[in-house]
Amino acid sequence: MNDAASVSPPYPGIARACSVLLILFATAVLAYTDRQVLSLLVDPVRQDLAISDTQMSLLLGVAFAAVYGVAGIPLGFLADRTSRRNLIVAGVLIWSVGTLMCAVAPSFAMLFAARVVVGLGEAVLSPAAISLISDTFEPKHRGLAVGTFFTGIAVGIGGSILIGGGVLDLVRAGLFAATPVADWPQWRLVFLAVGLPSLLWPLLLLTIREPVRRHDQMFTAAESPALATDTLPRLLRRMAPVFIAVAIASMVDNAVGAWAPSLLIREFAADPARVGVQLGLLLMLGYGGGMLAGGALADRFARWRGPRGKTELCCLAVLATLPAAVMINSHSASGVMLAVPVYFALSAVVTASGLSAILDATPNRMRGQAMAISFFLNVAIGAGFGPTAVALAGDHVFGAAAGLGPAISFTVVVSYLLAALVLLAAIRARRT
Repeated sequence: MNDAASVSPPYPGIARACSVLLILFATAVLAYTDRQVLSLLVDPVRQDLAISDTQMSLLLGVAFAAVYGVAGIPLGFLADRTSRRNLIVAGVLIWSVGTLMCAVAPSFAMLFAARVVVGLGEAVLSPAAISLISDTFEPKHRGLAVGTFFTGIAVGIGGSILIGGGVLDLVRAGLFAATPVADWPQWRLVFLAVGLPSLLWPLLLLTIREPVRRHDQMFTAAESPALATDTLPRLLRRMAPVFIAVAIASMVDNAVGAWAPSLLIREFAADPARVGVQLGLLLMLGYGGGMLAGGALADRFARWRGPRGKTELCCLAVLATLPAAVMINSHSASGVMLAVPVYFALSAVVTASGLSAILDATPNRMRGQAMAISFFLNVAIGAGFGPTAVALAGDHVFGAAAGLGPAISFTVVVSYLLAALVLLAAIRARRT
């Protein structure tokens, strides 16, 4: 037995590990609340600052996503070399300051800068948190732990709207009455009410103990000792199919998420408010449940099929999305309402198993960088091209008269067939 392995400190106890995971889960929800609350305040912000719809779209998208994707790579590098807990603490403080800057921004330019600060702070969370989780949970439980963390993101996507709406109600009810800011516009007070508690969150994060980094030569059956001498370029070449599949999942998630509400509203005359509530809750359940199930299944497949098990599960989940994709083009609102959350549940299994497979194949010293690169691809391909792909399919393949259903289904099917071909080729290459 390797002498280093015999003196390796044990993983934290399950109670402590779960408490760390719960805090990181809640941090992910908090991050999405600070990020998404602007979407509730579009009209009052536009009117108060006299900005256009195009400028508003830049605040919602580019201002945040550009720095989030680019900054994640050097921050992932830092996560592999410094305290991940302290990086997350710094990130929360930075995005909280950015949220408060939104509250006082006097112009479009200053609000854009504030959104950049929010994106910079949040860019550190996922790479550092996943690297920290990988050293807190044993490999046999890592898939479920990663899936649980991403469930926090899934809950945050829908929950941020619910939390933001609750904060807006509190502001309207006089949360800041009899204070020096009582006469501020309500949208500014919402940013203030969201940003101030975030400044206190690092006090809870500081209760997390930075886990011991596991040495590269101490990989278990799921982490081959041969990886100890691996390099990042070699890892990217070896795991490129999984990186691509996860990025495609992000792209299609963005495409379906962006256009599914419009499909229901335009083609089935559904009430926008009802669509928002019903579809939002279904997506939280579907995507969140899929993340948890995907993480748990990934652990089981790894025990059953060995190191390639998680990649095989990722491929199976990709293929399973295809029937749900076809159902999106059904001719009833109830069919769409069923197909969309089913799609997101299966897509979540793709993401959870794919990211878990990447973690297992990555030496400890590079996990932050690997996750940062994956998230960069998710932002660059997913947020950048996903919604546009549906519009292009609608305009140039089916035509406007066909509606959104065929374009959405076509985008999902073509994208996931590509992901399946890439993963199948990689699995076959490993067997030969």
